[in-house]
Amino acid sequence: MLMQGGLDRIAQAKGALERNDTATKGLCIGKAVAIVGGLREGLDPEKSPTPLSDLDSLYDYMMRRLTEANIKSDPLILDEVSGLLSNLKEGWDAIAP
Repeated sequence: MLMQGGLDRIAQAKGALERNDTATKGLCIGKAVAIVGGLREGLDPEKSPTPLSDLDSLYDYMMRRLTEANIKSDPLILDEVSGLLSNLKEGWDAIAP
């Protein structure tokens, strides 16, 4: 699932950050941004405009924070986004058939 892929890339980026592997950190964060962007693109505002607007804003926030984490090499921002994405995943997993 995309959300798990995003969580995996964030964890890999955090590991790369701890190893001072700037190239891998940037690559993994870039992939995480792309995954969150893919989730955002999958939203259909015609079905539920208000809740999806909130979710769109959250995805936008996560993408901006991931970019900031890459620029600042800040593991706390990675933890923040990982927590947000994890909470979303848990919610979707709870309602999945």
